Amino acid sequence: MYLSRVALNKRRQNTMAVLASPHKIHATVESSFPPGFATGVRNLWRLDRLGNNLYLLVLSGAKPDFTHVVEQYGWPNSGQGWETKDYTRLLNRIQAGQKWQFRLRANPVHSVKQKTASEEKEDARRGKVYAHTTVQQQERWLLERAGKYGFFLKEEWFRVIQRETKRFQRQGETVTLGTVTFDGILEVTDAPLFQEALIRGIGRAKAYGCGLLTVAKVPS
Repeated sequence: MYLSRVALNKRRQNTMAVLASPHKIHATVESSFPPGFATGVRNLWRLDRLGNNLYLLVLSGAKPDFTHVVEQYGWPNSGQGWETKDYTRLLNRIQAGQKWQFRLRANPVHSVKQKTASEEKEDARRGKVYAHTTVQQQERWLLERAGKYGFFLKEEWFRVIQRETKRFQRQGETVTLGTVTFDGILEVTDAPLFQEALIRGIGRAKAYGCGLLTVAKVPS
């Protein structure tokens, strides 16, 4: 596994145009790998804002080539390219009981089941998906799912640092996507489950920049 980071130039017109559509960013990320090349692991990506800087973060099963990203959306004449690190080393360090600083961009939603049209059937079909809209709902969404992904959270350990709703076109249809960025401290309870969460991501809309969970040492 590899974790890569590319600095994006927000002052370029084409950068701002692609940032408006997660669908286009997804296509840009996927074009960073050879056609037909598959590792069995979905590429996860996220936009990270650190101060005045904007980065594209990508987790992948193979080493990417972001030359085209730098040329179109970065600083191609400055010699500033991208960073790619071996993520396996971090994965191998994961142990139950550890505390990590984390960041997650997610798409918190819930399904409301509806009865079938036939009154003779009592079975419920898959419900319609609705976004959680309040900070309290969004934080509860993560708290309720933490155990499934091998970690533990307390309400005071994390917070929502960014909320955003984007509307963009995909195959002629308008997609509305609500995203939330969580930041805080977590405790690992099940190392294999947590490693899987780091590799596979959390929640829905992974193609649109959601699901990537990253961790770092807790500041001393």
